[in-house]
Amino acid sequence: MVLNKTITNFEENEDMSMADLMKEYDGAGNLSLGKEIEVTIIEENEDGFMVDLGMKSEGLIPKKEYGEGVLPAELKVGNKVKVKVINLHGQPVLSYREVVEKSKWDNVEKAFNEGKHIHGTVLKAVKGGLIVDIGVDAFLHISQIDTHFVSDTEKYIGKSYEFAITEFDRRAKKAAVSRKKILEDEKSAKRESVLNSIAEGQILDGTVARITDFGAFIDLGGIDGLLHIGELAWHKVKKVDEILHKGQTVRVQVVKVDKTAGRISLSMKNLSPNPWDSAAERFPIGLIMKGVVTSVTDYGAFVELEPGVEGLLHASEYAWNDSEGEFKRGVKKGREIEVKIIDVDKEGKKISLSVKKMQANPWDEAYRHYAPGTMVKGVIQNIMPFGAFVKLPEGIEGLIHISDFSWTGRVKRPEDVVKKGQEVDVMVLEVNPQNEKISLSIKHTQPDPYKKYKAGAIVKGKIVRVAEFGAFMEIEPGIEALIKNSEATSIKAADRSQQQQILKEGDEVEAKIIKNDARERKIEASVKKLEFDREKELVKKYANQDDTPTLGQILTEEE
Repeated sequence: MVLNKTITNFEENEDMSMADLMKEYDGAGNLSLGKEIEVTIIEENEDGFMVDLGMKSEGLIPKKEYGEGVLPAELKVGNKVKVKVINLHGQPVLSYREVVEKSKWDNVEKAFNEGKHIHGTVLKAVKGGLIVDIGVDAFLHISQIDTHFVSDTEKYIGKSYEFAITEFDRRAKKAAVSRKKILEDEKSAKRESVLNSIAEGQILDGTVARITDFGAFIDLGGIDGLLHIGELAWHKVKKVDEILHKGQTVRVQVVKVDKTAGRISLSMKNLSPNPWDSAAERFPIGLIMKGVVTSVTDYGAFVELEPGVEGLLHASEYAWNDSEGEFKRGVKKGREIEVKIIDVDKEGKKISLSVKKMQANPWDEAYRHYAPGTMVKGVIQNIMPFGAFVKLPEGIEGLIHISDFSWTGRVKRPEDVVKKGQEVDVMVLEVNPQNEKISLSIKHTQPDPYKKYKAGAIVKGKIVRVAEFGAFMEIEPGIEALIKNSEATSIKAADRSQQQQILKEGDEVEAKIIKNDARERKIEASVKKLEFDREKELVKKYANQDDTPTLGQILTEEE
């Protein structure tokens, strides 16, 4: 033991003073608690490592300060190490661990104060995060592990990374770190660098980073650009994942760069020819081809002729007869149909299609077959407020306008005259094959009764209405003639009011037609002119006799 060795020396040197003896016995020399010194390890035993203090006594670095842990590799015989004096009672006890830990905390504190990153290794998982060895144990919160949420922390254990020190408390011996901050800073720097290097029109290769309902975000090597669903292809894309998948490498063109907002808009379809540029050449008018119905609306259906090119099949272009009804029954989404190109609008990106124009036009035959004035039988198909549609033998429909039901009666409701499914005789008034219209008439199957009442004809009738200016005489059902007050009688009235009282409702009257406007459906008659004509005939009758009677005598004889 060192103590025995010291006593032996004392016995050999009797000239040492009591003070020297006590100094040697104490073995501490100029050591003081907390002092850090450099020593050389001279021996290892069960208790620890003996070190040379440069004095009579030796110091001990106890192994117990490491517990069951692994001893540092630096602690071996012959090595010089820096230690801290922790006990001077008896043999000096030294700590290598405290010096090392202090050095580690010094390094962490320096990095924290200077804002520098520090290297560390993930040791283990704890509640809410991970413990990282950065020289000292630091806490890494689960939200700071990566730029995305981490659900499995076990895969990070044992791996080393660079960390940013976000919290530091030396007294409490606490430190917190973040890997996310470094990743975000790196990404931000890389993003800015890439953003400054990208120009509109540039063609780049990127990787699909994320897929959404409205498009995909493409990683361009530090910054994401948006590839909108409408820019994937010239044809309509319903779902992005029908074309792209995460991790896929794609070639895109930069459409727009907003450096202020940090946004980049991309396009894939711009790298392929626009199918509409050559649509007129590839889809000439008159071409018959097959297509697939992609959507159906109230007014028609869109038919895909090739990817990126759709045409509109209007409901009226499906069939020559009952086109809308046939369209609803025959056109379904996803069905393949044969169509004919009837118009191409390259600028408007529109193609008009037809099914019925692949068949013979019954209207051309109708124009030859149904000349105006032709009498034909038909069946009432539909009744509308403005008239009735009649299906003719060829299958086409003609319209009887509400004004063409009757010459005399004023028809307010077509259904009061005809019924659906009823067979009727009609006359063709006009055929317009361009507009696919035939005008028909029921009333024209009979002569116009107005035309038989020519000026000069004598008619009889009953007064049905009296107005301030005259009276209306019904000649036959539905036909009336106006007798103006001035034409009511040849007898001069004292005043106008007496004239108005001459004809009364219900009077049976005989009069002469003086005007007939068949187009306007107006007839005027005169009692006065009829009386004058009859007077004239009487005068003429007696004019050739020798003894010419007076008018009064003639009238007396007539009575």
